[in-house]
Formats: sequence, structure tokens, C-alpha cells
Amino acid sequence: MKEVKNMSRQSTEDHAYRTLMGMLLNHELPPGDRVVESEIAGELGLSRTPVRNALGRLIAQGLLEKRGSKGCYVPRLTPMDMKEVFESRITLESQAARSAAQRSVGKDLRYLRILTEREKELYRAGDRHGYTEVNKDLHLFVASLAHNSYLERFVRQTFWRSELYIFFFDRFYQHPTEEQTTLRNPEESVSCREHDALVTALESKDADRAAELMEAHIQSTYELITRRFPPQPLYPGLQRNGVEGHSRERGDSRG
Repeated sequence: MKEVKNMSRQSTEDHAYRTLMGMLLNHELPPGDRVVESEIAGELGLSRTPVRNALGRLIAQGLLEKRGSKGCYVPRLTPMDMKEVFESRITLESQAARSAAQRSVGKDLRYLRILTEREKELYRAGDRHGYTEVNKDLHLFVASLAHNSYLERFVRQTFWRSELYIFFFDRFYQHPTEEQTTLRNPEESVSCREHDALVTALESKDADRAAELMEAHIQSTYELITRRFPPQPLYPGLQRNGVEGHSRERGDSRG
């Protein structure tokens, strides 16, 4: 593929970032996979610099790991890591929601309502990429309304790490088969309903209720994913009960 022309440095980096995010969403980069900078650059027709910068963004978010001279890898997923990251999210985001209820103003709340309506539209359309963006915007915007830079920073880190578990084990992100179809009715989406209730609590300035709803929302997500965590490794890098699978470079044993 020829190198992409007429794109700024930032736009090529964003293109690489969106492509890599899409590969995670579509399960093209399973847990334990090595992500080779030169291969990604070649596939996208980009120089290595924007790809390297995009990988750096994903590493900073916790969606990829840097392992010294070995390069970048999709993190291995384990029940213990999942438990710890969701427990951290509950603590951090419930406090953020409590503070947001006390400090948010009209324009903040109107924006959150726009996000919940947009989320329903994207859910109905089965748009995994758009839905992921809106879900991220909603959670991180609530965190920003706490007006605590340290709290917001840690919310971002734990949110992105937990997204790996959601990408691989939430039913919405599974590829439909003959036996399974993607859910499309937002009224049947637990997440959509819980986000609606959360924004209502924020609009009412009910700090205790907002914190309670955020905790329940993250807890319910964790419980759903826990039930779908496989008894046996689905991917080479997936761990179960502390038993680690073998990592695999991109392209190995892939049709």
C-alpha cells in the first residue's frame, strides 16, 4: 500500500490510532498479541513516526503495554486484573459522580443528555466504534466535572484498561453468528438505562444518588463480563486462574 498523501502529521497519527483501536474492537489484536510498528506502518501506508505516536497513545491509555526491547503487546487478561481495575473504577468514578452532581451547571448537563441520546442511536445502529466513543465521552466528561485533576487522570487510566475486558467479553462487541445477533434495542440495553438514570441524578443535584448509580453501573458491567469470562483461554495471551497462555506475534496462525 502506498503511503497516505495529503495528510498532516496529526491526521496521520489519528488515522493510525483509529485503525489500531478498530483492530482491538474487532478482535484482530487478541490479548497477548505483539503489535509490530513496522507491520502496522506498512499495512496503513504510513511512515513509522505516526504509528509510533499512535502506539504511544494506546500505551498511555493502558490498552497496550510496552515490554522493554520486545516492543508493544496487547495486555494479557486475567480475572484478578479485571477485578482490581473494576474495583478501582467503582471507587474513583462514584466519587467523581458525587462531585459532578455538586459542581455541574446547565450546559454540562445538556451535553450529557446529548451524549445519552446519541448513545442510544449508535446502539440501535450497532455502531461499535461510535458507541465506544460516546461511552468514553460520557464517563470521562463526568470525571472532568469533579474538577480534580488527579481524580480525572486515574479515572482515565482505569477506564481504558477496563475497556479491554469490555471489548472482548461484552456481548455488544461480539461478532454476530447464526445463533447470536447483536442487540439493537436501546430500551433493552442495561448500560443505556443506567446512563439515563445517572444523568437524571446529576440534573437533580443528588450527589448521593449519583454516586450510588455510578457504583451500581460499573458493578453490573463487571458482573456481566465475569459471567462471560471463558473457563478456557480463547486467545494465546489470555490467562485463567493465574495460568498464562503463550503470546503470539501478529500474523502467526491467522488465516
